[in-house]
Amino acid sequence: MAPGGWTCFLTGLLSLAWAAGHDHQGEADTYHVSAGHLFLLSCQIADAHSEIKWSRGDGGDGSLPAGVEVRDGSLWFLPVQMTHSGSYVCEKRNKMKPSKGRFRVLVSGSSCPDPSEEILATKETSEGLPCKQNEIFRLSLPRKIRWTKDCQQVQSDGEPVHPNTNGLMRLAAVSEADAGKYTCHVDVTVDGRNYTAARSVQMTVKNGTPEIFPEIHVVRPKNEVVIVEVGKRAELHCKAYTGFSEDEEIFMYWTINGTYSSDISGLVESWKFIHERGKVFGESTLSIATVRNEFLNVPIHCHISSPVEVKVGEARLQEADPTERNTFYMIVSLWLSALFTILILTAFVLVCKVNLFLAYRALKTVFSKQDGPVDYSQLPESLRYIKRTQGALEWKSSFVETNKLTQMYLKSNFWKSLRRHMPAAPARRPQSIA
Repeated sequence: MAPGGWTCFLTGLLSLAWAAGHDHQGEADTYHVSAGHLFLLSCQIADAHSEIKWSRGDGGDGSLPAGVEVRDGSLWFLPVQMTHSGSYVCEKRNKMKPSKGRFRVLVSGSSCPDPSEEILATKETSEGLPCKQNEIFRLSLPRKIRWTKDCQQVQSDGEPVHPNTNGLMRLAAVSEADAGKYTCHVDVTVDGRNYTAARSVQMTVKNGTPEIFPEIHVVRPKNEVVIVEVGKRAELHCKAYTGFSEDEEIFMYWTINGTYSSDISGLVESWKFIHERGKVFGESTLSIATVRNEFLNVPIHCHISSPVEVKVGEARLQEADPTERNTFYMIVSLWLSALFTILILTAFVLVCKVNLFLAYRALKTVFSKQDGPVDYSQLPESLRYIKRTQGALEWKSSFVETNKLTQMYLKSNFWKSLRRHMPAAPARRPQSIA
């Protein structure tokens, strides 16, 4: 091939690679929805720092049809209409390379839409059917979840089946009769209007060896009692061993006295997988914004569910004893009072020491030579003794400059100090009587 031909060929390859890097459309994801229902479509390629732009992908000017709007980066169908069938494109714009995602929406008139996926279940095993309405669940709105099989209410022993807080419905001992189209219906209220969101899965039952799941072990809580105060915030923690890998069919949720925490206002639950020394644990937190009386002394359960079993950890909230709390406060008060008293006494002692030191310095006798001759023979014996031992004597003028009371105090202390410096008087010998 000529050099010019190779250049054109390489240029074409680079152009195709650049286009593939900027338009991650690939095969469009297909969603089956029902007319009259609520439907939320999220841009899966988006992140928190991306600018999202939605458009119609069927040609034309790309404008969204009536009844479809963008909220928080997601496409809202309020509600779905037959004319909403078609292709939709989300474009992510940020500092990195732009990218696009393409989605296909197929609208039917049935209240139970066509299945969007297929689940293969093994005969005589337990199987969990996920609702997969995460976009709806993230709204944190009060909701009611119900399941139908082939558009008929699913029942167990004549009673409706109640799925968990995330909509998962578990079937025990699957049989061939359980095969069919299952639809998860979620009833919510948006902007004061009642809506239903629905998503279907097709379950097929087969014979074969069931998949093996490791046994779940609850680490905590195990009959745990948590001391709380009514009106204050509290948190409960749950941890369970789930195996050696993160399995998407394992999930965790909380109930308070048999009621799902998601159905109780003021409660927020979250969970995640964590890895410790090659093992995988599920870790969940139940946050209670304000502890209410109805939360006290009732069973609070953390559920850890896998396709083969469900393990439960139990905790209870107990109000702190007011007597113990008052005793604690009293002990703290006494301790602080004692500490304050010690500090005051220490300061007082230091002040007294300083005053005594200053007084000592004020009373200290300083000896030096006086101007002019002094006749020491006229002084008392005690002063003459000091003259002989110390060499000089000075009478401080402070005695004269102060008031009478101070002079008396200083003179008294002077003579006391003087006596302390005098040697002991020699013992007198008894005189003999002639």
